[in-house]
Amino acid sequence: MRLIFLIGSFFLFSAVSGQEVITLQFCLDRVKNNSIQTVTESSLLNSSQVNSQYHWWSLLPNLSAYAGVNTSFGRRLDPFTNTFATSSVNSQSFGLNSSVTLFNGFNYFYKRNILTGTIKRNEITLTAKLNELRIQVIETYVTLCKLSTQTKMAESRIEKYKQIQAIQRLLIQEGRINSIDTLKSNNSLLNEQDLLLNLSNELRLNTIQLSFQIGLPLSANYTFDLASISSINDKLTFSEKYNIESLEIESEILESQLKSDRSNIVPTIALNGLVGTGFSTNNKDYLIPGSPTKRYGDQINQNLYEGIGFYLSVPIFNRGEWLKTKRLNTIKQTEIANKKQLAELSFEKQKLELEQKLLNIRAKQEQTREMTNNLELIYKKSLLLYEEGRITYTEIEISFMDWQMKLLEYESLKLDYEKLKIYE
Repeated sequence: MRLIFLIGSFFLFSAVSGQEVITLQFCLDRVKNNSIQTVTESSLLNSSQVNSQYHWWSLLPNLSAYAGVNTSFGRRLDPFTNTFATSSVNSQSFGLNSSVTLFNGFNYFYKRNILTGTIKRNEITLTAKLNELRIQVIETYVTLCKLSTQTKMAESRIEKYKQIQAIQRLLIQEGRINSIDTLKSNNSLLNEQDLLLNLSNELRLNTIQLSFQIGLPLSANYTFDLASISSINDKLTFSEKYNIESLEIESEILESQLKSDRSNIVPTIALNGLVGTGFSTNNKDYLIPGSPTKRYGDQINQNLYEGIGFYLSVPIFNRGEWLKTKRLNTIKQTEIANKKQLAELSFEKQKLELEQKLLNIRAKQEQTREMTNNLELIYKKSLLLYEEGRITYTEIEISFMDWQMKLLEYESLKLDYEKLKIYE
């Protein structure tokens, strides 16, 4: 066991000596640049922005071309000559068609509002995701700071146990204590060495987790600055705040969607225009002997036609779709209003709980600090009594561990307090 500890300590010291110190602010800045963690939210935002940018194109007329080749047999009416043909006829037709909506119940503006609201909602979603990632990074960083503190304390306890063993050897020589005390202290030392190995393992695992969260090489090693927790520029907020903002935008989108659906039941005015021409083998030139088919170019020029017109479409009956949409929209708006009210209550509850936690930690900090100082004094006095052979090793070990446990609690309270202060 001692050999394993010495080997582990050697590699731990070698790793720590070459480690880079990273602050919490550095980690939070890395979160913003680690786009792989927000790929879904960023994609949604970019897509909604593209939809909004191209929406104005819907105001432009559409334009389409058509071309047809036809062969007919038997008796039929030739559209180019307006005569009946009794033999096979080959014909071709070409044209352009264009239309533009002049009025559709201001649907364009309602859809524009929907697209704008969608962008805002996706921006809030992205911001909420970044806030969530920052919270995770802070939790991991604080955990690493706690583990670093526990590691230092474990190393300090190992040194103190070694000091106690040195005292025990002198006391044994003087015949003041039994040699079994050295076995007890050695067992305590081995336990601390085992704890140190476990702490080193947890420290490494959490370092890998932090590297993954902020997009750094997973194999790298770092040390962490406890003081940097209280000096960060970023402030966190509870997720309910973004939930409230998102619900407000969702309500606005639903309102615009209802107006857009309502525009489907109002009259629509559209302007259509077309131009076309064609060729037919049935189009003969009867002024020439033998009545040959007119030349292709002549027919294309002669058969040219244009058209323009206004079209009014008046919806009369849509099988209750508008009434159904209206009722469903009302149900959804009620749901959003209730969710928003619940989110506001939850947000207020979280803020009050945060204030109470801060007050409680502040009070416990002062009390724990005094208890830590008292327990340290008790341990030092007990050590003197042990050197005089007036108390047992068990008593001094109890006083030592009581002091160390309270010291660990005090250090944890300080880190928890700094972590909670980050919230707005």
